[in-house]
Amino acid sequence: MNKIENKNSFKKCLSVFAIASIVMLLGVGCLTYIVDPFFQFRVNEDGRYFLSPWLQNGGLARNYDYNTVVLGSSMVQNYDISILKKNNPSVKPVKLSSGGMNNEEMKYLYSLVKKDSVKSFIINFDIPQFNLGFEEVRYPRFLYEDRPINKLQYLYGYEACIRFLPIDLILPLYLKSKEQIPVEYVMKTEIDQIGNNSYLNYYNADHVKNLYLSGQTVSIQRLDGMKERMHSKLASLLENMAIDDHKDIQYTIVLSPYSALYWYHTKESGYYDQFIDFIYHLQQSLKAYNNARLMFFFNMNEITDLNNYSDVTHFSPALTDKVLENIYNPEYELNSSNINNKIHQLDSLVNIFVEQNKDWLPKN
Repeated sequence: MNKIENKNSFKKCLSVFAIASIVMLLGVGCLTYIVDPFFQFRVNEDGRYFLSPWLQNGGLARNYDYNTVVLGSSMVQNYDISILKKNNPSVKPVKLSSGGMNNEEMKYLYSLVKKDSVKSFIINFDIPQFNLGFEEVRYPRFLYEDRPINKLQYLYGYEACIRFLPIDLILPLYLKSKEQIPVEYVMKTEIDQIGNNSYLNYYNADHVKNLYLSGQTVSIQRLDGMKERMHSKLASLLENMAIDDHKDIQYTIVLSPYSALYWYHTKESGYYDQFIDFIYHLQQSLKAYNNARLMFFFNMNEITDLNNYSDVTHFSPALTDKVLENIYNPEYELNSSNINNKIHQLDSLVNIFVEQNKDWLPKN
């Protein structure tokens, strides 16, 4: 074979390789587009996906069909939002949650919501989050911001192509072969259950006690400048939500039932009174909006039973369902006429808990 033939043969191989590479890239991109693991183009409500709220909240906010938004941290992550559908068939809820969601992340997700189609928000407020000194948005921006360059990064990125695409291709075939889908697969593949990890948790009083006594409690709170910091962050969050600009939307702000052990810890650590003062301030702040209500679950009798918890704040599916069943129940609404009584109930429950558990509770 002469030099000219060798050169032509090399060019031919190079052309074949280039064409094959282009076809392969187009094939991968098309397959990612069709399956759409992170809902960047559409949401197939009847499909089965391997779900991760950190990666899919943005797609759900932009492309899902909803009129009710459940927004918040791990306090709402285990909500079974099908309960909302059962109680009211006209409700089409979406859950946008992630563990440890801070206020900046809540603002960010809130900004992505299609407010023209929303009738109701259910938003959990975590009191400790209002005392954080520094917050940042940790979500992968390319999955949340709707720009062409982000779509390319999505179609050919590691997360979608390597981690999730193969699973999402195999998963429906695997589940179809099952007469009954195991609970862990239900939690990881049903959109209504996105982020729900209750099946992984152990709800037991001795377990919670051991965690607490070993020092696994909650993040340390800064006491200096606490009141001003918390008030400032609340003002910033409410300003961002612009509740008055969306008068057709009903806002339900939720205070979830931390355990009595958690409240004991706040007393021992010296910031129980600051948290209680913040509740009063929150109630007064929300009173300015005709389309907002504050639902108060801090004083549920169940908070004294640590068998309802997996740690000092995270509560069991039974308690989660009870909260969701009563999310619009006027008996749980906090207002100017009942706030003193409800705070007194909380304080009494904590005192009862301390008396019942004084044999093992440490003292500072």
